[in-house]
Amino acid sequence: MPSSNARNDEVPFRRILVALDASDHSLAALEAAVELAAAMKAELEGLYVEDVNLLRAASSPASREVRYPFVSAARLDSGYMERQLRAQASQARQALVNACKRRKVKCSFRITRGEVAHEVVAAAEAVDMLILGRVSRPLVRQIRLGSTALAAAVHASCCVLLLKRDMGIVQPVLVAYDGSPTARRALMIATRLARKNGGYLAVLIVADTPEVEYRLQAETADGLRRQGLLVRFRRLSEVSAPALLQALQVERSGTLVLSDTILHLASLQRFLDEVDCSVLLVRSGAGGAK
Repeated sequence: MPSSNARNDEVPFRRILVALDASDHSLAALEAAVELAAAMKAELEGLYVEDVNLLRAASSPASREVRYPFVSAARLDSGYMERQLRAQASQARQALVNACKRRKVKCSFRITRGEVAHEVVAAAEAVDMLILGRVSRPLVRQIRLGSTALAAAVHASCCVLLLKRDMGIVQPVLVAYDGSPTARRALMIATRLARKNGGYLAVLIVADTPEVEYRLQAETADGLRRQGLLVRFRRLSEVSAPALLQALQVERSGTLVLSDTILHLASLQRFLDEVDCSVLLVRSGAGGAK
């Protein structure tokens, strides 16, 4: 691995933000966030956003709450929705405190109000990593990316971990590597995750010729093996969403670490909309928490 000394082995994640909404899917993301914070000795911040759109909808004279098993409709009002949001925030906070206490992780919790995607992206400016589920509504079963996850993937200034439904960081870990500074950082992060989760790492060497492939593999192989990892290299000759999806299918990847310079924005959005595993996006120029 390039410059594989003790300092470079330490991935500078000091503050991690996890978006919470008290759903089962959100709580699964919390467990993964706590595990990652514990492994990286980072502080974990929980964020609950009081969705202003829900409050607006509750204030509408036409809004109704449908109750089951008996089909009935009760009038919604802003006071009722306020209480519901406060109750959810309280549940999310308690879940965060309990999970962090078990793993001895330092944590904090805050509540904001506004458009969910905007508030999450704004909060991510002050941290090193943002963690959230791929879908924005827990009842959605399709793969397609939720609006909040898409906004974070496109606009957040820090690294973003998009978790597959009800799953954390699982094996095998796969990383795309093209020799760029951001890809080198992605490789270091992937190495740390692979060491934590069993020691298997698949490296996609992005190279248009065998000569480039050989050079990039040579500059990483010794350092990775010194980390005690089982490493598999595969060449990715074409940088596109379909090619990357096919490589993931072949490797049966559980977690992908991808620098945001590998794919153009339109291709990245298409890829994230179709991929069926957890993805950690590593930002170019992402520094530490402010």
